Amino acid sequence: MNNPGEESGVYRWLLVVALALMVNVAYGAIFYSFSVLIGAGAAAGEFSRTVLSASLGLGLVVSGMLALVVGTVCDVLGPRRVFLTGAALGFLGLAAFSRAEAEWQVIAVWALLLGPAMACAFYEPAYVAIDQWFEENKGRAIGLLTVVAGLSSAVFIPLTQWLVENGGWRGATLILGVVMLAAITPLALFIVRDRPREAARLREVSFSSAYAAMLEGVRHTNRAFWLISAAFFLGLSGTFGMLFHQIAHMQDLGFPAGRVAAVVGTIGIVSLPARFLLPALSDRVNPSLLTATVFGMLAVSGLALVGAEEWWRIYVYVALFGVVFGSALPMRAMTMSRHFSGETYGRLMGLQQTMTAPAMAGGPFIVGALRDLTGSYTLPWIGAITLLVLATAPILAVKDAK
Repeated sequence: MNNPGEESGVYRWLLVVALALMVNVAYGAIFYSFSVLIGAGAAAGEFSRTVLSASLGLGLVVSGMLALVVGTVCDVLGPRRVFLTGAALGFLGLAAFSRAEAEWQVIAVWALLLGPAMACAFYEPAYVAIDQWFEENKGRAIGLLTVVAGLSSAVFIPLTQWLVENGGWRGATLILGVVMLAAITPLALFIVRDRPREAARLREVSFSSAYAAMLEGVRHTNRAFWLISAAFFLGLSGTFGMLFHQIAHMQDLGFPAGRVAAVVGTIGIVSLPARFLLPALSDRVNPSLLTATVFGMLAVSGLALVGAEEWWRIYVYVALFGVVFGSALPMRAMTMSRHFSGETYGRLMGLQQTMTAPAMAGGPFIVGALRDLTGSYTLPWIGAITLLVLATAPILAVKDAK
């Protein structure tokens, strides 16, 4: 039973801040640190970019495969247990990655530990928590969530670069695991409270009841769901391909690693206004239109980096990409909430995440593999831009879909 204070508006916003801090640390420790670890002088010095990209991709696929299970648990029990599990798995996975000696060990760590950790500690459980606690001002809540979480790249990219330069990539990775465990565990224990909707709550959890609850979510799909899924499959594959290889791409273009990490780290700060304003605006404006704008601007930003030789083109890319990239994931949550808010929201978000995870994994993997094959980022970078352009068509079709 919820405490009386937890019913107040004050608790709701405190919950959003706690969720944002947990997502911030989880993304920074696992996700944004990878863009440094895959660069020169870090893990890429011992393992190929293809293996590292494949490991991340496999982790994302595993995360997606578990998303429906995670969404079901959040729907019927609440997200608290999910975040605690994510913190433990994240620590174990990063600690194991820091000790990996062979390529198969790297792949196994990302598949068995870090992939499940991403499923449990990234945005998805936080979106469900907000959907359960907020009936009004949902866009503002998701906006605040992503503003605070959006500082992750600004903090963790330079931090990881500094840790790598001063203690090596293995020591840096272990420290990040400790930070993740120490930050998320107390927030989940002492602030996050479960509030599943009565229509979805399971009084007694068993395999059969959990399986039936998962199937219940699948039955609520419609044309709008599949159009949204197709749009984000294309858009996220392009976005993630650019995101994970932007530092390595700039290094290949001849720009120094330290300054590149500092400049790219500002993307998190540049993205802050849109992270709040676009989800908040979605309370009044159809989020499908806003999402199409996001994908279009990301495509334009990518063009600035093709064949770049001058620093001003790096700054243009960082400015344009940074303004909108952080709003891509919250706009998925808002678009889905517009059509599917309620007791099956977590399961439908999880089902969609299961389908989009191969894109999120495939984008970085294909970009990395093509870079190793061709010796240049030009071809894969243009491919990522093309995917973003193609993503605008299905998301615009969602407006009138039933």
